[in-house]
Amino acid sequence: MNKKFTSVLAAAMLLTALTACGTAEDDSVAEPAEPAAAATTTTTAASTEAAALETTTAAEAESAGAAINYDYVLNGVTIVPGAESEAVLASLGTPDSTFEAPSCAFTGTSYYYTYGGVQVVTYPDEHDQSLNRFYEVDLMDATVSTPEGIKVGDTYDALVAKYGTPTQETPAFAMYKTEGKAVQFFLEGNNITQIVYVVQFN
Repeated sequence: MNKKFTSVLAAAMLLTALTACGTAEDDSVAEPAEPAAAATTTTTAASTEAAALETTTAAEAESAGAAINYDYVLNGVTIVPGAESEAVLASLGTPDSTFEAPSCAFTGTSYYYTYGGVQVVTYPDEHDQSLNRFYEVDLMDATVSTPEGIKVGDTYDALVAKYGTPTQETPAFAMYKTEGKAVQFFLEGNNITQIVYVVQFN
């Protein structure tokens, strides 16, 4: 057994010497194969996991954004920003209150109709001022909510969970928009203070 042990030890020492000579001669250091492979695998796995997480988050945001309602349904009647208002207002019945004022953004008169916690605003058509169109629908308090279930008083986090990443935002404002229409959420701190469905002209 001693001879066998001595032979193994001698072989090990010879292998070590040969390795050292090789290293000194070609001035290169051989990397351990298994640890290098393990490190590469770990890095690749981490990168893959991060990419998958990023893709999932983006997909969730895109999916949420695709499901957004840019029209508002009030008492079973659909209000479409930019659409003609006369027939829809007739379907809504008598509002709780109304008033009119010179339009800030258009030539002519804007009309304001209040139904509970919702205010509907019209603007005069630029080509025919006898024709009015819906400019915006304001959700003013927590008695009403969006079709997605968001209402005044809810948090920004709850908003993003339902709607995805905003198209545009500031610390006081988050907006989701599509062609010709948008939904705007006004914020104070982390809470929603007003929700507006509005026509978009660009």
